[in-house]
Amino acid sequence: MESLQDEIREIRKQLRLAMNGVISTSMREKGIVYKLNFGVPYPEIKEIARKHKPDGELAAALWKEDIREFKILATFLWPADRFPVEEARRWIKEIPYQEIAEHCARNLFARLPYRDNLAMEFLFNKEDSFARTVAFLILTDLFKRKEEVSVPLQTAFLVECMRSVAWKEFDAGLEERFSALQAMKYYGRLSEAKVQTLFKEIEDFKAAFGDSAELQEIYNELKFEFEYYR
Repeated sequence: MESLQDEIREIRKQLRLAMNGVISTSMREKGIVYKLNFGVPYPEIKEIARKHKPDGELAAALWKEDIREFKILATFLWPADRFPVEEARRWIKEIPYQEIAEHCARNLFARLPYRDNLAMEFLFNKEDSFARTVAFLILTDLFKRKEEVSVPLQTAFLVECMRSVAWKEFDAGLEERFSALQAMKYYGRLSEAKVQTLFKEIEDFKAAFGDSAELQEIYNELKFEFEYYR
């Protein structure tokens, strides 16, 4: 325990040396409030993470604290091959802001051996505010890295992304809609067949629920995206 506390004290020292008051003040003014926020930029947090050996006990201790940089470091320092699914479910309930959701998805959840199952579970979780957002963020990372994604997860993604970005009655939040749209863009970049699959989903959605200005805007944005990357 003493060794763990020593390492946490060393991390605090490193964060103090890298702290940026302008960034922390700006975040606080935007309503992003932690018990402690050093305002350390992401590249420097990543560099601090490299100086410490990945360890689940250390990551768990860091995640518990209401400190921005501790939570981000926790996503780097918990070994993905030893991260329990129960812990992933607990973290999803405790994510305070979009930035932390992004780090959880990119740095840890998308690297888990059971990532497809976890993304599927989060995709259908409407109780925890960041669950669906994290699911789309996981998929964005997987599509971006051209990782294999199971057919059932791809099928669920195609239905649920349309629900998030185009179905007004679903009332998805801004972060969820943006994350779903990003996932759609990276999915379409994989192949022309995937582009056509996405556009078919949009046409099917139009046939079922009618056209709208929002849906046309999504279509135009995706069309521009895929023309640019082809």
